[in-house]
Amino acid sequence: MEAQLKKELGTSMLKSTGHSGGGCISQGQSFDTDHGRVFVKINHKSQAKRMFDGELASLEAIVMTDTVKVPKPVKVIELDTGGAVFVMEHVDMRGLSRHSKQLGERLADLHLHNQRRRDRQNKEQQTVGKGADVPVIDQFGFQVPTCCGYLPQSVLTALSFSTPPPSTATLSTSWASPGCSEGSATPSTLGTTTRSPRPRGSRRGISCINSSTI
Repeated sequence: MEAQLKKELGTSMLKSTGHSGGGCISQGQSFDTDHGRVFVKINHKSQAKRMFDGELASLEAIVMTDTVKVPKPVKVIELDTGGAVFVMEHVDMRGLSRHSKQLGERLADLHLHNQRRRDRQNKEQQTVGKGADVPVIDQFGFQVPTCCGYLPQSVLTALSFSTPPPSTATLSTSWASPGCSEGSATPSTLGTTTRSPRPRGSRRGISCINSSTI
């Protein structure tokens, strides 16, 4: 893996820093390179590239808002031995609790980013000599599938939040209660599902999965 990383990153030096970590899905390790320190997420499963491609696109979208600090993505590399790695900027995070207020404010800015651009676009359209050159996202969804663990979330773009795009379905969750009576969930598009209150004495179950929109 390290030889392939050197080649793909165009670096003669690839030295482990001793920073490592991971969870139930991927492992991670930091390296010093000719171009600076990077963090590498490693996953040897066949679904790794699809998962990392979604993460890279998501980080790129957040970076473009200039709101919340996230690692700058570098590239996804499909490994010759199977699986993939995701190379990104190394961010040294420690003692972040004192920044909780600022994080909350930045998260709010992130969610308001597109609306503010829309307001600016509308204002400039009404101004003589100004053009509508402010890019605004006018559809729900995302341009590439993202994953929850290994589960792909196909959130294709749609003009309406309440109407799914063609060829998609939803994950339907139901409450299965004794006596075969059920309180069914109400599925909605773009990664959210609303459900009826859970009846007393019932158990939670998945009634059907037609395809993935979550």
